[in-house]
Amino acid sequence: MFSYFGTAVLGIVVFWLLNKIRSLVRNVEIAKTAGLPYRISPISGIAGFFWTAIHDVILNAIRLIPGSEDWVWPMMLEPHRSWHHAEKLREKLGDTYMIVSPAQVHLISYNAEVIGQISARRNDFPKPVEIYEIVDMFGKSVMTTEEWEWRRHRKIVGSAFSEKSNTLVWTESLKQGEGMLKFWSKLAGNDVGCMQVEDTVVETTLMALYVVSSAGFGIRQVWEGEGEEQLGSKIVPGFNTSKLFAHHTLPFKDAINHLVHSIIWFALMPIWLMRLSPLAVHKKLVVCFDECSNYFKELAEYKTKQFAKGEKADDGTMDVMGPLVKASEIEPQLSNGLYLTKQEVIANAWILLFAGHETSGSITHYSLLFLAIEQAVQVKLQTDIDSIVGSRLTETWTYDTDLGNLYQSMVGAVINETLRLLPPIIDIPKITREKSQTIKYNEKTITIPPNTMVQLSAVGVQRNSQFWPHTSSKISNKVHDMDDWVPQRWLNTTISEKKEVKDEWDEAPDVASFDQKTSNLFTPVKGSFIPFAEGGRSCPGKRFAQIEITAVLAVIFKTYSIELDVSRWASDEDVGKMNVPERRVLYQKAMAEARRKIFGSETIVFLQMQEKCPVRFVKRGSERFRGL
Repeated sequence: MFSYFGTAVLGIVVFWLLNKIRSLVRNVEIAKTAGLPYRISPISGIAGFFWTAIHDVILNAIRLIPGSEDWVWPMMLEPHRSWHHAEKLREKLGDTYMIVSPAQVHLISYNAEVIGQISARRNDFPKPVEIYEIVDMFGKSVMTTEEWEWRRHRKIVGSAFSEKSNTLVWTESLKQGEGMLKFWSKLAGNDVGCMQVEDTVVETTLMALYVVSSAGFGIRQVWEGEGEEQLGSKIVPGFNTSKLFAHHTLPFKDAINHLVHSIIWFALMPIWLMRLSPLAVHKKLVVCFDECSNYFKELAEYKTKQFAKGEKADDGTMDVMGPLVKASEIEPQLSNGLYLTKQEVIANAWILLFAGHETSGSITHYSLLFLAIEQAVQVKLQTDIDSIVGSRLTETWTYDTDLGNLYQSMVGAVINETLRLLPPIIDIPKITREKSQTIKYNEKTITIPPNTMVQLSAVGVQRNSQFWPHTSSKISNKVHDMDDWVPQRWLNTTISEKKEVKDEWDEAPDVASFDQKTSNLFTPVKGSFIPFAEGGRSCPGKRFAQIEITAVLAVIFKTYSIELDVSRWASDEDVGKMNVPERRVLYQKAMAEARRKIFGSETIVFLQMQEKCPVRFVKRGSERFRGL
């Protein structure tokens, strides 16, 4: 009996292998029609979550083999190959190549010309929404739809993003930046003169959540230790207070923060299966999911009641929920295509909060760490801030004048360089569906086959020296500094004209008064700078993020300087006794450690650091490591 069973199993395995080989041979023939370099891989270019979960074990074993660091095929097996191996793969295969597996033909490009064309033709190269299930826990949204369905979502969501809303973001970001500084000053052992912070990303992400909650949804937030009475009539139990409604068990900010940082579980199992799990981690996640779902429903109900009473949104809010809820009140057949279901209202509210605060908080965090490493850049940034706002109080800083001047200075250069080096989304996926598509590449016409997964590598193109001003590295032995944080590359010696490039689907305005027609900042080649994507599918919250980070950096560095924490190697007393050469050696050690941690970041949905990097904020004039 066993022999029959064994023969059956062997037959199934052989059939499976033959089927995979047949599929691979077919896909190789398809890939050859493109005329691009290609490599064969058993793992698809966009790997499944199982391989993503186990790949480190296998690849780390391969890396033990002498000389394996230059092998191409292990680089192909890396799910986040653009983050780890973009330069080596570009040198070996060129800046546009293909990966062929039994399941998929996959094109990857680090080339601005290719990326610019594909981004502008969103109808020919749609978003493969099927790979975004990880953020679809509440249903379909503006991030996870395509074609007419996406157009419906985009028109409704995009109406909240306007010049008026930009002003509100500016004002709220200044307030929350000051609130974050006060919070840090009250931590154990800190005061307003010297603030030790173990991991700035905790507070920068919370600050970004507070900005989008207040400016976007009309729910003002206060920091721990601040009196809730200052909220006045804007108290919403559970949303911005410690007091909860009877049916809630968690404050809104705690529920959404836990949900965001545990999102990988939703890729591994559906919510109904988590409800059956006995594991504590799943039980907590289910509670947070239900809490957020109920909070979003209550937000929608609050807005519905406001409409019924004929009330307007509070001053100082973009009223993101307003257009969403209005669209859900209209019968689809009477809406001219502009409607949302009740669940789509919740899904879009979730996406705007999730994406809106994670990216801004992370980029602010990385910018702070780089400024702590590069003290000379920090000096230049503070000089620019002083020349623009002088000694004026932050409440007198204006959106119309001060924001534009700040963004066109070293402040904007710092933000853009951080986005260039560490884009929140390292790869932007596209796909060709039923039809092949042609593009121009290296003065040739290339035909991309049907059903080809396309990966526009933000990391790869943004570090491709072909498209960027660069010099030899001062940190490594490379002939270019594209892997180094050098915000000076953004500062033009001549003023350049700004050019807005739109495609036929780009319906949301991508302009703001601070983004002037002429720029003091370097203007990248189209397709070479895509941290917010490009074309019709570009991020609708791009301006929101730029304004928010500009305001917060200006608030911090108007009063404070930042240094890396060196207490691991020397006490404050030890540092006080050191001469300049000794301090230089000490700080170089801290700089090397900080760079290692930054570039050790990994991506799940967004790029995130895996280790804490403690820093110290001191009042300007009290720096210990300047001019070394």
